[in-house]
Amino acid sequence: MKLSDQWEILNDVRRTLPVPVKRLPAMLGIKLHPAFLGDGISGMLEKSGDTFLLTVNATEPDTRQRFTLAHELGHYMLHRHLVGDGLDDDRAYRSTEVGKYHNTLIGPREETEANRFAANLLMPREAIKREWAKDGMTVHQMAQMFGVSEHSMSIRVGVPYGG
Repeated sequence: MKLSDQWEILNDVRRTLPVPVKRLPAMLGIKLHPAFLGDGISGMLEKSGDTFLLTVNATEPDTRQRFTLAHELGHYMLHRHLVGDGLDDDRAYRSTEVGKYHNTLIGPREETEANRFAANLLMPREAIKREWAKDGMTVHQMAQMFGVSEHSMSIRVGVPYGG
């Protein structure tokens, strides 16, 4: 599948709330595998023949799995040329020696880019502005509507997190 087709798919799914992020890997030609990863690992992206395998830690809450999946898709879309055999991200979304892969080509800049990609995918700015402008809307309601944690939503709408 061409890269331009993948970006079109990503743009299309952002019109649905919550974004159906768990269906995205298959739509992009990536295998998704929820698994019981070690305590310190949230997700992995591995080269698997001509395709990629994206693994999320099945023991983490759904909102965390959704963000991890979006974060790893960010690496796939933005950094696949740096993935090599694979990369794994710890709970702080950093590639460390804790997991199967310690990819030194993925540094703080790439992790920040993948986090921004995930936030933009799961919480499209236009939808955030539209919904947040509705009278009486709370961070809790917004988080539920977008399928993200209240902490992530607080950051996105620019209010202090009270959790």
